Amino acid sequence: MKDIELACFLQHFFEAGMGTDIGDVHAAASGTSIPTRCGSLVFVGNSHTYQPKELGGVPGAFARLAASCGHSVSAESVTQGGANLSDLWEEFESYMQRRGTEGVAFDTVVLQVGKGSAEERFIIGEVLRHRYCPLLLSLASNPQVVLYQTWSTAWPEPTEGEELTATLEEYRSVMLAAGMTEVVLARAGHAFLHLKADNRIYPALWKDDMGHGSALAGVLVAAVLALALKLTKGERLGRILEALLPSAWRTASPGFAGAAEFGQKAWREDGKGAPAAVMNLLNDPEEDLPISKYPPGMRTERRDLPFEFGCSIVMSWLRQQLDRWKSLWLLTCLELVREAMQPPLAQPQKHVGGKSARRSWRS
Repeated sequence: MKDIELACFLQHFFEAGMGTDIGDVHAAASGTSIPTRCGSLVFVGNSHTYQPKELGGVPGAFARLAASCGHSVSAESVTQGGANLSDLWEEFESYMQRRGTEGVAFDTVVLQVGKGSAEERFIIGEVLRHRYCPLLLSLASNPQVVLYQTWSTAWPEPTEGEELTATLEEYRSVMLAAGMTEVVLARAGHAFLHLKADNRIYPALWKDDMGHGSALAGVLVAAVLALALKLTKGERLGRILEALLPSAWRTASPGFAGAAEFGQKAWREDGKGAPAAVMNLLNDPEEDLPISKYPPGMRTERRDLPFEFGCSIVMSWLRQQLDRWKSLWLLTCLELVREAMQPPLAQPQKHVGGKSARRSWRS
């Protein structure tokens, strides 16, 4: 097995050990396809969902990736810049009602969430419990929910991973308690963390100094979603991600997400060695091209990244998943050991003729 295939097999092995469908393990071992319920999706989020626009946002990137993996999916979205699920609730409700009258049924709803403060987590938890869940449970299509968790900053604190996990588990617990039966976790923020040590890939994930994801981040998020939804076991995924990327994409200012390097290209910088496709970006009508909106930023070309960088992107998700599975497995083992070490309960003394039976010893 290749590294990615082995990691995906371990994924299904650990999930089976945690009590999920053992059939997934047999499918992973035999190479057969893993069944999935993901044909019509609606995404709900902010600019971390509708960016990167050169790929059609996260919904567009996901649909392209799914098609490359042999799945035909349709992806729609309800988005608003700077909004969270509380802000988007009314628009999402109206959208679902309108699409329902048009005969459109969604089998998957992707809700974008972040890390958030304690107050924000409380608000999002309440709107999930009292608004989103009742609406989703009322739908005849019985959609599954994907919690797509984003990143928070280019320079995260050492506790970022634990905080992301705690928030995501809190939201999932709220939705399960409200009656949802399928809540899938897509840990894009964790995948970002696992790429931070790569000083060539990590800076290329950031589109601008506002922290939006670049085209490279778009394919990373698409991969996280595809793996979480089991649209692929990982075979050829790295090569597919590389093929989905444009020849070049805009990235943040030098030093925003890593050390500034000599020779970095400005977003609109011309050059003899630049391919024609890169220079054609100047005529791209994308609305955030004018340099008055954000700092001009830099340009990352696909040829600048390491060989087989797509595999590094896929492994970022697999590594954080394996870390989580190993932690859960370890906690389970520790709990079993703790129970085994508990002193046995005292046995009641036998009584003979209404009196405790005692054994006397003679010297």
